[in-house]
Amino acid sequence: MSAALPSAGTLHDMPVERVLLAQPRGFCAGVEMAIKALAWMVRVFEPPVYCYHEIVHNQVVVDRFRRLGVVFVDDVAEVPPGAPLMLSAHGSAPSVVAAARANGGVVVDAVCPLVTKVHHEVKVRAGKGYTVVYAGHEGHDEAVGTMAVAPESVRLVEGEADVEALDLPPGSPVAFLAQTTLSMDEWAGVRDATAARFPAMWMPGRSDLCFATTNLPFSRAAATTSGAEPWAESMRGAPSGTSLMSSTKTTPSSRNRSTTR
Repeated sequence: MSAALPSAGTLHDMPVERVLLAQPRGFCAGVEMAIKALAWMVRVFEPPVYCYHEIVHNQVVVDRFRRLGVVFVDDVAEVPPGAPLMLSAHGSAPSVVAAARANGGVVVDAVCPLVTKVHHEVKVRAGKGYTVVYAGHEGHDEAVGTMAVAPESVRLVEGEADVEALDLPPGSPVAFLAQTTLSMDEWAGVRDATAARFPAMWMPGRSDLCFATTNLPFSRAAATTSGAEPWAESMRGAPSGTSLMSSTKTTPSSRNRSTTR
């Protein structure tokens, strides 16, 4: 029996006979932590609660928080003095963190621990005289915040051509770091190109990539080639009356959406 999707997005009126649930699926640990923290803030503080940038790149989650009184801003200057403020999971520039704390209200920094690790590595390597070749997407919130840790020492590259175009002399001390939400394919090609040009390149013992992001292509491939658990309910979202935290953590609709920071 086929079911029609609700009138939303690009799937409007498209008939669906079966939905495959990939395994593993769902939120990464950093996203889940950020959502829990913001859910705590909306329970503890009178609205509005402010959040610097959208908490995660998932419109369903963002819209639910808006309905709960969260105001998302792109500049800390938009936050009234003394208002509660959350900094998003993508990580923030040091100047943004300082401005948030100087605003006089409660500040919760929900930065993903893996992003914090990358910020620390940028600071340490830059302090040791390395040029940090940073694989990422220009303008992405995470990339903007990471590069701001040591702007004079970081070079953003989005592909192998950018590596070749780097204006660095041979033998330059180079460290290779990456935006945590890159796919394995995006990361590997740039890493190999950087290593080929700078054989003494330093990089962490383990990649900076988010485990959930790394696993997504493999889980999708497994679902489409061998089949997965069928689910015939509507994909509109959590059932009416379901709490924010339970819906983002356990309902089939939310678990089936891949969430990237």
